[in-house]
Amino acid sequence: MKPNHTLSLITLLLFAIQCTLGQISENKGVKTKSTPLAYIEQHTIKSIHLEQDVAINVFLPETYHSDSDLHTYPLIVLLENEFFYQITGIVKHLSSVSSMPQAIVISFPNDFEKFYAPKVYTNNSDFWPKSWEQMPFDGDPNVFTSFLKEELFTHLSEQYRIANYRMIMGTSPTSTFPLHAFCKEPNLFQAHIAIAAGDILGMGYISGETFSTVITKNIQQNPDRKASLYIASAQEDVDEDPNIGKNIETIERQITLIKSQNLKFKAEVFDNESHYGVVLPAFIAAMETFFPKEKWNPDFRNFEKEPGNTLKNISAYYQDLSNEYGYTVLPKAERWNSGNSLRASANRLFRQKRFKESIEVYQRLVTYRPKSAETLSTLASALEANNELKQALEAQKKAIALAKQHNSNHLQYYTEHMEEIASKIEHIKE
Repeated sequence: MKPNHTLSLITLLLFAIQCTLGQISENKGVKTKSTPLAYIEQHTIKSIHLEQDVAINVFLPETYHSDSDLHTYPLIVLLENEFFYQITGIVKHLSSVSSMPQAIVISFPNDFEKFYAPKVYTNNSDFWPKSWEQMPFDGDPNVFTSFLKEELFTHLSEQYRIANYRMIMGTSPTSTFPLHAFCKEPNLFQAHIAIAAGDILGMGYISGETFSTVITKNIQQNPDRKASLYIASAQEDVDEDPNIGKNIETIERQITLIKSQNLKFKAEVFDNESHYGVVLPAFIAAMETFFPKEKWNPDFRNFEKEPGNTLKNISAYYQDLSNEYGYTVLPKAERWNSGNSLRASANRLFRQKRFKESIEVYQRLVTYRPKSAETLSTLASALEANNELKQALEAQKKAIALAKQHNSNHLQYYTEHMEEIASKIEHIKE
């Protein structure tokens, strides 16, 4: 939404990544293969509504291509491309430790020809020139809304497995559109993030009216609305304009009094932070607000200890989570260095000789990781331990087929395991 001074550097970087994909180079007689480490793509769509070509950076979860088609991912729309790489790094980390869902993140690396936001009244804000009665935004927000609904979201849904859960983040003046969307387009996004936005809160559609008032009335009139809203500013901005701190305090107090059951909300000021320095800590706090750790990082051992069947306990928990967020949330298939995943749960059940439950969880894991030879092989081990040898042999054969397809280093082990199972079957026949 504002000039991007790093465009040339980003373009060259993306071009270099594309050129090096699969490329073989020689350095002093040693052949090396260069492959990209990040799952980032760039698209360009011709927007009829905006009357310009729009470039889009797209970040995909690390497991996107190994996940099953059952997996869909929330979408995060960044209105400031400046923070694309920083935010995607945070998303990757938080999702890896189950502090938020895996997500697809997009930004717009080129400048829009207009600044699309409502031309709000400044209400004599001390943060902007006193001569500005209204913010000098020149783009119709309804046009931008049409672009999002009819062009961007349609394009992305055709290309990727996008969940029906969308977030938008704006910073400083670009935070105006997320606040506007919360008030006027309630179904456009399910979560709204406005950072360095305390000054914008004091502005409004008409002179004297503030976003704080409009947002509060909106929630009062729609108490059952499922929504998430996070607003933050830096102490540095409050020091420059005390009204920014008052705006944050006002909306926090007003919305807390409403006590909406379906609203996830927080507004805060960060000490020892600068205007744009607040972006990263505020984004992390927003994710903590929208995706509480106690919900998104359950202890899988409890599912195993609860009465009944482990897989049914897991499924019931994630069905409740899906109902709350409005899209299908699936349990974590695997987690590095953590016991809170399907694989870890299946392994524990196996060690406890609860083979039938272990098999069920391994089978669900195979469903979620259909390209994993390792997962099929572990299923085969559980089937073998439960004396389901024919089924174990079939699973191990499939593991070998996948191992060959993907040039696995474990092919010999899988083959030996298959031969062991086959030998047991032959021994029983004798």
